[in-house]
Amino acid sequence: MICILSANLLAYGAPPQDRLTSKDSSSNLSSYTLIEKEFNYLAPESGNVYLVWQIEGIELSELLTLNDHSKLTDGLLYTPMQASEEGFKVKLKVPATTHINYDFWSTKNKQGHYIDHWDLKSRGRQLVTDDTPIIKQAHYVAMQTKSASRLISKGWLLLAFLMVLYFLWYVLQKRRVEILKSPTPFESILFIGLSLLLLLALARSEILGLNPTNYLNNPKLIIDLVRGSFSDFTFVATITLIFGLATLLTNPIKIKNSLRLIFIILAVGVTIAAFVNITNIILLGKPFTYQWLYYSDFLGSDEAKTAFKENISVGIVLNLIAYGVSLLLLARLLYIAYQLLKSKKHVKYTIFSFLGLGLISLVWFASETQVSWSKGQSQNAITAFVQSMFTANSKASFFTLDLTTEEEAFDPAKSTLLEKPRISNEHGVKNVVVIVLESAGAEYFDAYGGRFGLSPNLNKYAEQALIFDQMYAHSPATNFSLVSMLASMYPDLSFKSITQEHPEINHPTMSSRLKEEGYRTSFFTSADLRFQNCDTYLAHRGFDLVEDFSKITCEDHFQLADTSYKEGNGINDLCLADRFSTWIDEDPNQNFFSMLWTVQGHYPYFFEDEEQDFGVSNLSFNRYLNCLKRNDELVGAVMQFLEDKGLASSTLVVVTGDHGEAFGQHSQYGHGTGIYEENLKVPLYLINHTLFNGERIKDIAGMKDLATTVLPMLGMAVPEIWQGRNLLSSTSNEAYFFAPWSDYLFGYRNGDLKYIFNETENTVQVYNLKNDPKELHNLYHNEMEAAIIKARSKVASWVQFQDKFMTDLLQADQ
Repeated sequence: MICILSANLLAYGAPPQDRLTSKDSSSNLSSYTLIEKEFNYLAPESGNVYLVWQIEGIELSELLTLNDHSKLTDGLLYTPMQASEEGFKVKLKVPATTHINYDFWSTKNKQGHYIDHWDLKSRGRQLVTDDTPIIKQAHYVAMQTKSASRLISKGWLLLAFLMVLYFLWYVLQKRRVEILKSPTPFESILFIGLSLLLLLALARSEILGLNPTNYLNNPKLIIDLVRGSFSDFTFVATITLIFGLATLLTNPIKIKNSLRLIFIILAVGVTIAAFVNITNIILLGKPFTYQWLYYSDFLGSDEAKTAFKENISVGIVLNLIAYGVSLLLLARLLYIAYQLLKSKKHVKYTIFSFLGLGLISLVWFASETQVSWSKGQSQNAITAFVQSMFTANSKASFFTLDLTTEEEAFDPAKSTLLEKPRISNEHGVKNVVVIVLESAGAEYFDAYGGRFGLSPNLNKYAEQALIFDQMYAHSPATNFSLVSMLASMYPDLSFKSITQEHPEINHPTMSSRLKEEGYRTSFFTSADLRFQNCDTYLAHRGFDLVEDFSKITCEDHFQLADTSYKEGNGINDLCLADRFSTWIDEDPNQNFFSMLWTVQGHYPYFFEDEEQDFGVSNLSFNRYLNCLKRNDELVGAVMQFLEDKGLASSTLVVVTGDHGEAFGQHSQYGHGTGIYEENLKVPLYLINHTLFNGERIKDIAGMKDLATTVLPMLGMAVPEIWQGRNLLSSTSNEAYFFAPWSDYLFGYRNGDLKYIFNETENTVQVYNLKNDPKELHNLYHNEMEAAIIKARSKVASWVQFQDKFMTDLLQADQ
């Protein structure tokens, strides 16, 4: 539930192939003398450290029995080190005359941030001959993930270079008789504007993937940079012209100087925003918008604060300040160069003419250049944010599109009834557990083609399950999916959410209906329910008990902020199984309904134990995969508890995700930005050994269909206002999607074809998911116009129906 904020992602670590590797061991310990060997690790920046080690030629399982608290994982022993005044230390019982290989792994820094730092410089191999302590000094090496900016950490370098140039000018000036006059307010604004344009071009070069060091070898890159900087040029020229003319049209010198000061402050802010925007583009594919600001509770939620503190550092702040100072220093150097040229008239006219013709030529060639980047990559950050403020509440064309008379009235539960339902009415199922895995993209799970082996427990219960191959979130956001699951409805087609704006809305939900039928009801989550008023919304949904991380007793409490931040925002997902089991034990004979909602799969991917190395190059992605495997352990723990209590036969266990998670696919990270498969497609398992035998369903299903599937299984009527269909008695090949935070996106899937309409950029993408499941080849072309018109009509019919539905619902509620 944490909005990805605009800050640089820094993590510590080493490439998996550089870590300590295991070796074959076979000798027996009985022939060796044991020595107690102490390791001291002087690591002032670490908060939690493991000694990772092995003894050559010795069976590691034997060493494990000698050393308490050690764990054997992937052929290596992991022993936690104890904090001391000097750093960390641990004593091991090891055989003499053997070689020990060791490494130090830091999993938290001093502030409690979760890191993954393997200290390659401090690792070692030593012959054990006596009990002399081994003392090592920590070496910290910052490692940027794929989603980190290279330029944002180089502000100091630019500032140092400009300071050297200015120092050289200062030395030369001392030998001159004439002294350059100070710039007028108009000249200051003009040269600061020119300096601003150059720095924005530098930031834009990384966004566009252009390396400035290659400009001399390939001048065409300069033309590409100019083409990609049109939006920046327009913005800078506009504000420079406004402030410049204002200084010329006013007489009092105080007003002129005030205008110059305001422009300086504005220019420094724009410079900082431009370099922060690099990370926004990397993560979101778009500049930060008002819609994203709203989604983060205007940066006021605890989740937003935690994410900000996790992603910001003193180094980043200092580098951003360095860019701001560089702006002013560069402007001063440009002014000096101008004054020097101005004093030599013949040279001045020649150079200025050359520069003018060169600039005109650059602009002309740039205007003819075919771009290979998206609008978001070339859009000025300030312009994009201001524009989003004015367009946030505007309606897309789908809201007003005239529907043809042939277009049938939209039916939210449109489907084809099966001749025979997938299960019979004669069964003993009376309880329901819904396990929602946070940010769980289907593509990472074994049953959906995942290659990481994340799902041993789900694989175990696959023969007792009904698995849906095509399950979708309607919108890639947690609180939108929460409402769709419980209330069986498509989301409100707005960047605003029901939980935030109307948490007390009077609308039947799966939990409220079951409560009316005498069920015990509960909602347990390891996340923070204060995000966008989810706690208030759930308080009106008929739950007997609603508990989040702050109320569930759990030793593994995640804290990502500095020591002054007391709240944290998550606990170990496995604690949900313990809380669920104690709740059931309070009254095991009454019918029950419970929802368990995890958090570890959400950025920043909490994981406190030794991580399994999945062989991926992105540190965050590797940690995310470990979190999904932890979620699979949660499923296994819940199923084992139900079996031990004799409740497995009478309980339907639903396992699904609330939305997906992207790691670089389609140039985006996280969720909320796009409506591609990695953003929306989630797993769906219905588990009960008396009902299912490993069947797989290729129907297209959605979040709104869960409640309308569960209630009929329990013999209960479905409220007429609900929009879902029964997945066990009907089939469908359609789905509708929506995302409003970066661009205004609408999606429609019919069979194998998926359409994505970008109302912000007025573009269309079409993919054949059977032939192109990763959505790499856009099939859109002019000859598809008839199919596009039909798809647009379908989306418009859905949009206008849902808009009226929500309007009527909210008016009736008032």
